[in-house]
Amino acid sequence: MSARFPAMLRLAVVYALIGVPSLYSAIPPGYTAPVFPAAGIAMMFLLLWGRALWPGVLLGSLLVQLVASWQTGVHGWAYLALLVVPLAATLQALASCWLIRRWIGWPNPLDRAHSVIRLMLLIIPLTCLISSGISVPALAALGVLPASDLLFNGWNWWLGDTFGCLIMLPLMLAWFGRPRSEWRARSAALLWPMLLTALTMIGFSALIHHWEALRVQSQFNRDAGQIELALKKRLEMQLDGMLALQQLQTYSPAASASQWRELTASWLVRLPGTQSLGWSPLVSDAERAAFENSVLAGSAILARDGAGHVAPSPQRPSYLPVRYIEPLARNRRALGLDILSSPELATTIRHSLQSGQPVVSPAIRLVQEPQQQKGVALYQAVYAPADDSQRLLLRGVVSSLFRMDDIVASTLQHGVRRDIEVCLIDRDGAPGFHRLSGPANCGKDGWFGQRPHLLSQFAFAGRNWALRLRASEDYLSGLRSWLEWITFVLGLAMTGLFGGFLLIVTGYTRRMEGEVQQRTAELADTNQQLQTQLDATRKAEANVTYLALHDSLTSLPNRACWLTMARHAMAGNEQRQLAVLFLDMDEFKTVNDSLGHPVGDQLLVGIARRLQQPLPPDAMLARLGGDEFVILLPYQQQAQLDALGEQLLALFDPAVVVEQHELRCTVSIGVALFPQDGQDPDTLLRHADMAMYAAKEAGRDTLRYFTPEMNTQAMERLTLERDLRRALQDDPAQLLLYYQPQLDADSGRCIGCEALVRWRHPLRGLMLPGEFIGLAERSGLIVELGRWVLAAACAEQAGWAAAGLQLPVSVNLSPVQLERSDLTPYVSGLLQRYQITPGMLELELTEGALMNEDVRHLAVFNALMQLGCRFALDDFGTGYSSLSRLKRFPINRLKIDRAFVSALPGSGDDEAVVRATLSMARDMGMDVVAEGVETAEQQQSLLAMGCTQMQGYRFARPMPAAELYRFVVRLSQSQDAG
Repeated sequence: MSARFPAMLRLAVVYALIGVPSLYSAIPPGYTAPVFPAAGIAMMFLLLWGRALWPGVLLGSLLVQLVASWQTGVHGWAYLALLVVPLAATLQALASCWLIRRWIGWPNPLDRAHSVIRLMLLIIPLTCLISSGISVPALAALGVLPASDLLFNGWNWWLGDTFGCLIMLPLMLAWFGRPRSEWRARSAALLWPMLLTALTMIGFSALIHHWEALRVQSQFNRDAGQIELALKKRLEMQLDGMLALQQLQTYSPAASASQWRELTASWLVRLPGTQSLGWSPLVSDAERAAFENSVLAGSAILARDGAGHVAPSPQRPSYLPVRYIEPLARNRRALGLDILSSPELATTIRHSLQSGQPVVSPAIRLVQEPQQQKGVALYQAVYAPADDSQRLLLRGVVSSLFRMDDIVASTLQHGVRRDIEVCLIDRDGAPGFHRLSGPANCGKDGWFGQRPHLLSQFAFAGRNWALRLRASEDYLSGLRSWLEWITFVLGLAMTGLFGGFLLIVTGYTRRMEGEVQQRTAELADTNQQLQTQLDATRKAEANVTYLALHDSLTSLPNRACWLTMARHAMAGNEQRQLAVLFLDMDEFKTVNDSLGHPVGDQLLVGIARRLQQPLPPDAMLARLGGDEFVILLPYQQQAQLDALGEQLLALFDPAVVVEQHELRCTVSIGVALFPQDGQDPDTLLRHADMAMYAAKEAGRDTLRYFTPEMNTQAMERLTLERDLRRALQDDPAQLLLYYQPQLDADSGRCIGCEALVRWRHPLRGLMLPGEFIGLAERSGLIVELGRWVLAAACAEQAGWAAAGLQLPVSVNLSPVQLERSDLTPYVSGLLQRYQITPGMLELELTEGALMNEDVRHLAVFNALMQLGCRFALDDFGTGYSSLSRLKRFPINRLKIDRAFVSALPGSGDDEAVVRATLSMARDMGMDVVAEGVETAEQQQSLLAMGCTQMQGYRFARPMPAAELYRFVVRLSQSQDAG
């Protein structure tokens, strides 16, 4: 089973990758795909590689159904389709294989007409009834497919599987048919005609689809244009009504509510959707009392605040209260309301007062509107001559409030299509409140989608509006014809049958060729073998020569070639002055990590071309590997090298454009001189490398010459840092964790362990922490190293837990890690990923980590403690921690340093320190573990003082995770036996 699992996984992936795009081939009114090559993939996989791979079909079909369910938004019992369809697809593939093996035999070269016809016109169509016959009724019963289209979708499903099998049969055999010698000879004659036929069918179908799209778009433009004209005409009628009422109020104003009713009655009939037509006269503050007594029957003029609350209007110089309004029954609440008091309408009214033209307001919620639709208010200032002079005085304001949904609905009732979605937008409106009418999300940029649509922008009464029209699904269904579906299906049928014809023709041709080849096989084989061997030998020699001397990426000489040329240049010529320039690109790894290695490779190619520009003809440029280049060139004076170095550094200033990325990088250059810095290329290259690292330490983007002061320690430190960085970034397998058990010496029970990192250096062998932790802290690698240790310890602890062993693990934490803002979320992610039980992860800190007592530092401790982490203070007594800090920080356990344990028993001072530590920890509720316990005397002395938790060689040395597990199990078994 394990050997077949990769093949099952490949089958599932290929099935899903082919099946998911096929879902998009469905042509309305169908919901199922008229071509489903994944069915052919499943059949041929089981036929070629065995029926035992059927779980791959089940998994692949399940993935396709997950995508299909997400697209159609299934819910409830419809999720049973995730089981029904994959089971039906698997059963169909197994049945196809069984029938093929029984009726025509397998393996079969399919080179005779009766075998091909029986397979393609009988077996495949018959077995493809299985999936459609099971899946379509089940999906209809679950509500995924409409019951009205049951027959069509069943027919379409069967066609999709049948065409998929007919098309994939010759293609799969051409690629993977066995024996390969048989099918390889037929593959070209099968593949290219099939591909050409498929491309022709796709192109013709695309042309038909394009024509259909143009026809639908043209019809939509006509229908949408009618709606646009009707709506604009309706809005113009609204303006006409306002202008007519303005003229009446100017020259023959209404003197009573009944006269206003007569004036507005005809307009209310002609303007459906109008909430009200009102008249608001200008009332000065001096006239307010008389107006309230005579007109409002003693009621006060009302004002509305920004929240929509109505109250008596405060004193103002003038008012525009609503005196007449129709229809009165549904607008009685607006009588006496000062329209200038509304903050959202006052600006609109003032614009009309200034311009004398009708002005429309932004979208508002009407006071009189009981529903949720939006409305707008249209205002028209009314001026009349004051006397015989031509001076005009403001008499009042005519207002019209109308509901936009009703306006649109009334427009769509007369002579236009109703199945086009209409959206009216106020382009000047405030964000989130600019939609006047239409679906809730119609104002968003993506509302049109891929449907036919129309966008019209126009000005109405001083504001900029936009009309957005989109075809609905019902509209599109009513316009689409069957031409596209029939063309697609006929094209698929022709392609599938053409594949069968190709199988017959190529099989016959192959048989004829086989008879001819049989007579000349020995001579042809001999000649072919000889020619193949000669060609392979020549090609191998040329390839070996090229690879031996050149870098495959940049075509520059490689390290071996450069060393050969350098030795030749230095041999027997110690009087000649030569310089070796070692170039290393700064932060090149960032490019690889962020943009990928292909982009990094193209950057290296571009840099290699640039480096050749300033070099003299006798210079030797080579790529050593990665982002390192080396140059060997003769020189007369050091000033020449300085000038060349400046040119090389300047080459890196302009950006290198790779796949639309402008990449800028710098370079660090180290220089070693022949003969004073070395007598051979290897020594010079090593010294130039050291000088290059000195350039990096000097801030990068500079040049440094090798000097004897660049001693071995610096070289070792730089090399070790580089190796550690590469180990962390490229080969974490060099790192491993050892664990030292922590025992309760009184009971002999293992109570925990401490994780200790080791580095299996490729050259130095196994290195202890003291050999590289300090280097990691100085270089900043301690953060990445600490993250690795935390992740590895949690993973191995989870493995122990899965095996039934619950064992706390202590992990050392650097103070640098505590300063990182991502520490808490990183630890939280590890605890959740590996399901670590609270209290099973202990973080060990040195006393230096407690020196920082700011609020943020304490917050990190508290956050980690809330995640379930415990804290231990390592090497207690050797640092500068105080009791106040121990009290403030959530320390759970103190670890007595081995320096105080090693002298026990016999050292009074050390014994006093241990006793004081135990007493203090007991009073503060902390545990204590003694480190470095190596002898029985030390164990007994600590037990006598009350310290039972111990760690050291007396009990066990650090060991790998598997060995620790066995150690704890043996210890537990021995205790149970005792």
